[in-house]
Amino acid sequence: MKYLVLLISLLFISTACSVNNDSPVGFSEDIIKLSQKEASFSSSGDSIVITTEGETWWVENISLDGTSFDLQEVNTLNGNFEINAEDFVIERKNATEIHISMTPNSTQTDRVLRISLEDGNYFDGITITQAAQ
Repeated sequence: MKYLVLLISLLFISTACSVNNDSPVGFSEDIIKLSQKEASFSSSGDSIVITTEGETWWVENISLDGTSFDLQEVNTLNGNFEINAEDFVIERKNATEIHISMTPNSTQTDRVLRISLEDGNYFDGITITQAAQ
């Protein structure tokens, strides 16, 4: 009996060690497929268009310098929407394009805009770092 428990334990350990660590346990494969996950903007303001291969994603959260933006007024499940804030605009013009722009950064510190996306059980995100003045 001891040997059976030992054998089963070794089987579990060897299986756990061979798991592909490219995707976290409990998450699906990348179905959003962002063209870019990070970008750097100049302090004078900038914009970028990021494309996706997936079409059924939505925006889960947006934060600027750690402060979350209220998304209750915007249905990010729609194929097109626009989120206007004082310092940035995020627009989904169609199923596979995210247009992001930021106003000039007149502060002495970098600004960090994080956009969290979700599609089913897959989570991904975009980080925009805007230089200080």
